[in-house]
Amino acid sequence: MLVRMAGRWKIIDLPGGRKVHTTPIPRVGGLAMACGVLAAALWTMDLGGPDRWFLLAAGVLVAFGAWDDRKDLDYRIKLLGQLLAVGIVVIFGDVQIRSITLDDSITLPGWIAVPLTVFFLVGITNAINLADGLDGLAGGLAFLCLCAVALLSRFGDSGASTALALAFAGAVLGFLRFNTYPASVFMGDAGSQLLGFAIGVLSVRATQGGSEISAAIPVLLLALPILDTLSVMAQRIREGRSPFSADKNHIHHKLLALGFDHHEAVMVIYAVQGTLFVIAYFLRFESDIVILGVVCAFFTASITAFRVAARTGWRLRVRSPLGESAPAAQFLDETQRPKLLPGLTKAAIGLSLAAYAVLIVAETSTLAGDLRILIAALLAVIVGFVVIMRGAPLGGAIEKSVLFVTATLLVYLDAVVLHPDPIISRLCWVAVSVAAIATAIRLRLLNDRRFQVTPLDLIVVFMALVVPNLPGTLRLPQGGALAIAKLVIVFYAIEMLVSRTDDRAVWVRIATASVLAGLTLRSLAIF
Repeated sequence: MLVRMAGRWKIIDLPGGRKVHTTPIPRVGGLAMACGVLAAALWTMDLGGPDRWFLLAAGVLVAFGAWDDRKDLDYRIKLLGQLLAVGIVVIFGDVQIRSITLDDSITLPGWIAVPLTVFFLVGITNAINLADGLDGLAGGLAFLCLCAVALLSRFGDSGASTALALAFAGAVLGFLRFNTYPASVFMGDAGSQLLGFAIGVLSVRATQGGSEISAAIPVLLLALPILDTLSVMAQRIREGRSPFSADKNHIHHKLLALGFDHHEAVMVIYAVQGTLFVIAYFLRFESDIVILGVVCAFFTASITAFRVAARTGWRLRVRSPLGESAPAAQFLDETQRPKLLPGLTKAAIGLSLAAYAVLIVAETSTLAGDLRILIAALLAVIVGFVVIMRGAPLGGAIEKSVLFVTATLLVYLDAVVLHPDPIISRLCWVAVSVAAIATAIRLRLLNDRRFQVTPLDLIVVFMALVVPNLPGTLRLPQGGALAIAKLVIVFYAIEMLVSRTDDRAVWVRIATASVLAGLTLRSLAIF
């Protein structure tokens, strides 16, 4: 709805200048995310006084941001809106950095706590705003930070911080569906400032008020956008320009200049942010001195890497006068010109999934009544498709749902219901591993849009494979984290087969029906 109204409201991002996109794109993502978070907060959360002041301040920031998206405000007016929002949460919302930890916890007097908090919140709000330079970049950074804040809030703040952080993360995840390159919607200043402000406020709440979490953890968690902001401002000042002027000196611009394409630049930044996520989680109870030392080491390593690349002339993709590519580019180019690999990887995916299904069916004995009903319903649907659709291409919503639910059922049986002997368990892992390797290779081989890996996939893999395995994050049953890993692999493998199955679709349907029929017969102990 907001996209349709963007033209009438003149909230459109036009191409030109230092911008990467070439067509007008609506800048209403921030408004949509704000509406989503507000709805979740009002309908599902028990909001206290500080929570209400926070939402009010966020609304002020969104209003100024939307105004800027429409009129391109002077930076002083934008700063006024940020100070107004920050003042609300600091004065009325009880958001202040009151203590730091050296050897022991040190309480800060109000004349230090208030300006320090204002400086931090304004700085983080602008840091995320400045990071919004490539499709999906600021959104992905914000999503990872918000998920980390949600985890950290469980160890300290007793209010609704965890729920609010997850509400913001959910809004960002929905937005990324439309903002991943090539983006159809931008978040605009309303969105980037809102996310930066939310991360700052919720991270302060997570580390203050009696929490054992180090006060410096937000600095480590946000080290990448902080480095980006400080480095570009320092360079502008050295060149005699305003620190608020626009240029192409951000980290993502430097990665593009080094030969990374759009997806690769965003993925590199996501990978770095994911690493900071993990480091921050493991160092959450350390002293502020240790954490700030890690931040300084990260700053030094990052700056050194870019300077070495600049001095040596290193590029990921560069061609010599004779037309020869750099070694890294040669490898990437060779993977895009395969001969036998497409057929081999497709066969490997199909055979490994089939082997995994056969192993699960072979180990199945009796099943609960609800599982039998589910299996019977799935079997009826897929048999109907075999009879009616026959060789028609796969891909309909109902049929894909059957495939994915069947895959979920197999992984559930593997992880929770069945207790296979060690040999069967190892064979299952071998089958899943082969499927993972073949899928990864085949993903790289694709050269069309029917199925393409995006930075959003990297976030999905990180949240599914890394976060559940962090100690103390999710209270999953034994083997639950590994089951999630298996499920992600199987889902991607199935999607790969579905996206590339045309006249052979009937075999996928028959194989699925055979698996479901086998589960039915085994659960009834017929054979």
